[in-house]
Amino acid sequence: MRKKRTPTSGTEPDGLLIAVCEGHRCNALHRLADAQKGADRLRPAITSSRGAVLVSAQCLGACASGAVAAVARRDGATGSTGPSLWLGGIDQPSVLDALLGWITTESTNSSADARETLPPALHNTVIGVGNPIRTHSHN
Repeated sequence: MRKKRTPTSGTEPDGLLIAVCEGHRCNALHRLADAQKGADRLRPAITSSRGAVLVSAQCLGACASGAVAAVARRDGATGSTGPSLWLGGIDQPSVLDALLGWITTESTNSSADARETLPPALHNTVIGVGNPIRTHSHN
């Protein structure tokens, strides 16, 4: 995974951490939707939000679910995350709009778990719940 922004312990606000698949299939689906890669479609919402972090990853292996992303709540003080929600079909305009809306409004929420604040418009896009996303190696 390539980090687009590195959390600094103790100085970052809480927010969502979004790991977007940058595999060939996911990026092709995004480009079909509007000629941009997945990370490029999410970046404006990330940069205008308070505390959200975008991580791009090589193929996440969920190709049957359309373009995918893993989303987790991130503690700004520690950089640790809660369980990750795997969302499919984020290349679809209505799903992407709901995800972008969640990113921009989530910065005001202090919930430790992204599952508690998932907008209803994204409920049908959840393809799984996974372990917390690691943004750095642990010894």
